[in-house]
Amino acid sequence: MFKLLLGIVGLIETLYPEQFIKTLTKYSYDYEGEAPTAKPWVISAARLEGLVILGAVVYAALKADCSCSILCRTEETEDSLETDKKNETESVDRID
Repeated sequence: MFKLLLGIVGLIETLYPEQFIKTLTKYSYDYEGEAPTAKPWVISAARLEGLVILGAVVYAALKADCSCSILCRTEETEDSLETDKKNETESVDRID
């Protein structure tokens, strides 16, 4: 549930960084008028932060779901890696 909530926040921050910053500023500070406008680099940083959050959530979800062959090793993969290592050591010529 937490990953889903964090993913939604990351997606909103990535797609709508200006509105996200305005909303957080509005609820964080007391202003008589409108909240001050954020500088352009702050908006870019917020978008980047949203991408990082979203990437971390997607990575965690894929890692938790071990059906993804990119992040999980199967026994067959480990066996083939060991066989490859043995073949490499056998095929190396020694120079004395």
